[in-house]
Amino acid sequence: MWQSLIKQILVFVLVAPLLTGCWDRLEIEDRAVILAIGIDKAKPGDEKESSNATHILKQDSETNKGLIRITVQIAVPGRIPLGTGGGFGSTPGEKPVWVLSSVGYTIDDALMNLQQQLADRLFFGHLRVIVLSEAVAKNGIENENDFFRRQPQVRRTVWMVVSKGNAADIMNATPQLERVPTLYLLATLEHAREMGKLPNIFLGVFFSASSAKGQEGILPYLELKKESNIEIAGMAYFKNDKMVGTSTALQIGHYMAMKEINPGGYSVLQEMPGAKTMVIFKSKHRKSRIRTTIRNGKVHTIIKCQVEGDLAEKSNEKVLITKENLKLLEEKIQNDANVGFIKFIQQTQEDGSDIFGFGEYVRATQPAYWNKEIKTKEAWEDMYKEMDVEVSMQVKIRRIGTKTN
Repeated sequence: MWQSLIKQILVFVLVAPLLTGCWDRLEIEDRAVILAIGIDKAKPGDEKESSNATHILKQDSETNKGLIRITVQIAVPGRIPLGTGGGFGSTPGEKPVWVLSSVGYTIDDALMNLQQQLADRLFFGHLRVIVLSEAVAKNGIENENDFFRRQPQVRRTVWMVVSKGNAADIMNATPQLERVPTLYLLATLEHAREMGKLPNIFLGVFFSASSAKGQEGILPYLELKKESNIEIAGMAYFKNDKMVGTSTALQIGHYMAMKEINPGGYSVLQEMPGAKTMVIFKSKHRKSRIRTTIRNGKVHTIIKCQVEGDLAEKSNEKVLITKENLKLLEEKIQNDANVGFIKFIQQTQEDGSDIFGFGEYVRATQPAYWNKEIKTKEAWEDMYKEMDVEVSMQVKIRRIGTKTN
């Protein structure tokens, strides 16, 4: 009898937690779901907008110079379109997001001031894009990195980008192809990655690269055009937590080729050797090998890269394509690519930003040299500026199209 009673008690104790249901539930309509965040430097006089929700004493004028402005897109319940055609929840004429802004001395300070204006609790679980203005990125994003690393609701697959102008302008943009601006911006980045026009540089990838001793982080560099369309203008590269330079759009292809990131999505315009016609070479597949050695006490890096692609266009139909001029065209593309790759590496060397991770190759293959001569990230930044680089390119044109000439 006692054994039966003990078994019943044990069953009750084990089953009881499963019967609690949703006692601590929080309805989605009771959350202020943030889809995107834009971060700008505040203008003089913006400190008057602060609700002083986090600090007791009035800040002095010098402290006010460090104010930032946060602009957020908050999803409006019931207005987010479902499916490609709108569907339920999509009402014409109603905006699916609510754009709000607030100022503060840190990210959390600004968000707490924003929370004072909202009835619902801020929720970051569906945050998809973080936009930093160029001024904020150049000033340093140590606070931004710290906040988003500590925030458990923020996913590491969030895109963090740098805007050429104000981040608030992108937050207020109204693209024609998508009712929800954040989803359009997200699609721009995701599709560019799928087409081989942008490497996979999510927030988590940026954190990992920035934390490495022999590598620096990169972020997409965007520019807002007149019609609210967003251009991927290049990459913003960092030294520690400060943005120190930008690349061009084509240099994204250089970076991806050296890092063997596929598919190949960039094209180059070239003049056919020996003929007055322009052709487009479109890369399709990349192979790369990076090797580091020590020569005369200095790091020497050898990059061997192979690019395969197609001849996508020829401007003059009268010019015939032969094996001879195809070979000359491959050599011309190779030579120009060699110059472009080395020029891009030298550009990052001048800024002391090893975005390619050459320092990590040294740590992996020459650990004794690293532990004796380098040891720290700061020492590698100085040594990277003096590093010798050798680039060897090989270009192969696989297809010339269905036309015979």
